[in-house]
Parts: sequence; C-alpha cells; structure tokens
Amino acid sequence: MVNYDELMALLSTPRHTGSPADRRTARALATWLAERSIPHRVEPFRLYPYFNENLGIWFMASRTLLALAAIRRWGWRTTLIAGVSLLGGLVDVGLNIPLVTWSGARRGDNILVEFGPPEAERELIIAAHYDSKTQLLDHRQFAFLLRHLNTGIGLTVALGLLGVLQEVSQRHKACPAVRQAHEPRSRRGTKGTDNHVQREQQNLRVLGVLGDEVLALALSLPMLGLAYGLGLNLVLGRFAPASQGAVDNGAACAVLLGLAERVARGELPLRRTRLVLALFGGEEANMQGSRAYVRGRRWPLPAAAVNLEFLGQNGPYVVWTHEGNALRTVPTSPAVTRLAAEAVAAVTGEPPRPVGGINSDGFSFLEAGIPATVLGTYDAQLGGTELHRPGDNLARVVLARLPEHVAVLAELVRRYDA
Repeated sequence: MVNYDELMALLSTPRHTGSPADRRTARALATWLAERSIPHRVEPFRLYPYFNENLGIWFMASRTLLALAAIRRWGWRTTLIAGVSLLGGLVDVGLNIPLVTWSGARRGDNILVEFGPPEAERELIIAAHYDSKTQLLDHRQFAFLLRHLNTGIGLTVALGLLGVLQEVSQRHKACPAVRQAHEPRSRRGTKGTDNHVQREQQNLRVLGVLGDEVLALALSLPMLGLAYGLGLNLVLGRFAPASQGAVDNGAACAVLLGLAERVARGELPLRRTRLVLALFGGEEANMQGSRAYVRGRRWPLPAAAVNLEFLGQNGPYVVWTHEGNALRTVPTSPAVTRLAAEAVAAVTGEPPRPVGGINSDGFSFLEAGIPATVLGTYDAQLGGTELHRPGDNLARVVLARLPEHVAVLAELVRRYDA
C-alpha cells in the first residue's frame, strides 16, 4: 500500500522550477519508483528555469524604454523598440523559443512510467507536474492581468505607430520648401514681419511637441501599469513567502504514483492500451517539460491525454472546458472529457463540474493535435484560489481522498482499454 503521508511530506515543500529542491524532488520520485521495482525512465530536456523572471524583466525594461522613446520623440527608433518589445515575449511564450528567457539554462527531467502489451492498439497518457511556483498574486489575480495582455499589445503597437507619425512630422517640418509653403504669402520676404512669423512657427512647433508628448503619455501610462504588474509578479515570486505546492501539484503526483503501484502489482491489466504515467518538470515555466516530451517523440498510435491538477481538495471534481495561455486558447477534447466524467461518476456517484480555462500541461498535447482534458478538484471554500501562494499547503490536502482519486483513474483506464 502507498504511504500517502510519506509521499505528501516529500511533495509539500517549495520546489521552484529548476531549483535544488526541484531537482531533489525529481530524484526522490525516481528513487521511490526504483525501490518498488516499478519500470520507469528519466528523460532529460533543456530547461530554462528563469523563464518567468527573465520575461518579467523584459516586460518592464522594454516598455519603459518604449515609453521614454515615444515621449522624447525618437521617431523611427520608437517603432523599432516597439517591434522588438513585442517580439521578445511573444516568441518565448507562443513558440517556446527562448529569445529573452535563455539565461540560466540547465537540464530538466521528465519521469515516465510505461505499461502495456507489446502490440498495443492505442495510447493513454496521464500526467502531472512536480515543480511548484510562488508568485505575489494567486492564479485568479494573475489571470486578471493576463486577460488585459491584448490591451497591452495594442498600446505597444499604437506607440510604435506614433513613432512613425513623429518621424514623418519631423522630416516634413525640416524640409525648407515645406517651411516656405507654410509662410503667409503677404509676409514672405518682408523683413518687418520675419520675427513675427518665426514666433508663430515656433509656437506651432511647441504645440505639436506638447500634443505628441500628451498622446505618448496617455498611451504609455496604462501600458506601463500592465507591464509592471505582470513583471513584478513574475520577478519577485522567488522572494515571496513560499507556496508548498501541495495542491499544485504535489497531490496529483502522489496519485499518479499510487496508480503506478496498482498497475505494477497487476491490479489493472491492460489488453489494448499503452499507458504512460508522466511526471513532468518545468510546467510552471511555460510547460517546458511536456512540450519537450510531445515534440521529441513519435506518435504511431491513436492517443489521448489526461492532465491532473489541484487534486486532493475537499470540494467537487472539476474538468476544465478550455486550455491555453494569454495568446491562444483551445477547447479541451469533449470525448476525453466525457471519459473522465464517466469515470468520476462511476466511482463517486457525481459527475465533475465543468469550469472555465486553465494553462497547464494539457495545452502541450492539444497544441500537437492530441485529444486531451484536465481533471482536478476545487476547495469547497477557496475554489481554485490561493494557489502559487502560501495558501497552497499540506493542510489543504485531504489525504484520505487520494485513494479515491487513484480509483477514479483506474476506472478511466479500464474504460479507455475496453
């Protein structure tokens, strides 16, 4: 029998992505499997552990420079800064290419436990991540800022366009023919009116500069507010009071190990299915472990994936209806969601509650065209709040409920294998 008290003591310690504690946790999970002769392998990938911190610094530094450029009327250089500001971040988050998040790269590990007959007809991946994260804001507070990310992108583009207008205006005013064309005919070449004309032109230039500065400031202030809100939350998390990562996502890892032991003991025979139980690293830093896994292997069999999040809480089971990040969201698979819901109902008598969106390892599978869903639980009072904060601790996990979660997953596997 699995000692969940022992497992959760291991999985309820802060283990920020790529930290020594994170690496110790990965080694301890592999050791736990080896001691029980459960077949597994450790698959390395290139991890960028300071993804969040580097991204936060980039948000703040690039947008500060952009605001300064627009207010100081740097013209085409403002447009260039706006383009580079957008490129750094969009490429890292959207394409998982470390353009501005490359520093501190090291090895990360995925732990894969595989079962099934040699001539399997299909494949099922059940996954959870073992790293944790601490931020100044919890999941929902941070999501509020992310919902306004498109506004920030729009303001950045607007400031870039303002740079183009400033450049055109400056070149237009610098042209001698234009200056002469704007001088009143009655005053051209009249020495007595030269000073008056010059004063008028100077006043117009001052008003034009002031108008540009006011517009630049009006666009810059909300952009800077969003950039610093996101940036400080990403940068200062490692220095804030730590989340233990018990709910997100230690309990799910313990449940996966419990399922692995049942399958290894022969309690869940597999006739048609190759079953992969995946413990991913790097999830809290843009799902780096699961993305490396999905991209780094072939998919010869029809496959489906179930990602586990927030298990062990005292409230209802939930399934998320869509997955993704601030740039793109996709619906979770109705077929796999239905399979998970039927398994929950068969064990507990109640189907899970559909809830909104999540950004988790499930997105890595959906991006690759593999049907996937995300299964978890909510706290009866807190729901899905206070995660990535000290409120995520061992006291929030109902240890007696973890065997029930294993039973749900076993039922899900049976139905998929039928």
